[in-house]
Amino acid sequence: MKTESIFKNLLAQYCDIAPQDMKNDMRLSEDLGLSSFDLMSFLGDMEDSFDVEIDPDSLANVSTINDALKLITVFQGA
Repeated sequence: MKTESIFKNLLAQYCDIAPQDMKNDMRLSEDLGLSSFDLMSFLGDMEDSFDVEIDPDSLANVSTINDALKLITVFQGA
């Protein structure tokens, strides 16, 4: 399963939007309704699912699905 599909399936567990209805420009908080607690929980699940450790400072610039997908790619390559 490719990264985007895994990511969206995981994200769907935290919001009321089906993975196939998610657009990459959707904002995690504003459009998907994730609270700061949801975001932190999701981050932990994301790190486990993709076997990466994401530097918390890197999250400051993540607001959309696309931003998060790019971040995963960066940390997978690290």
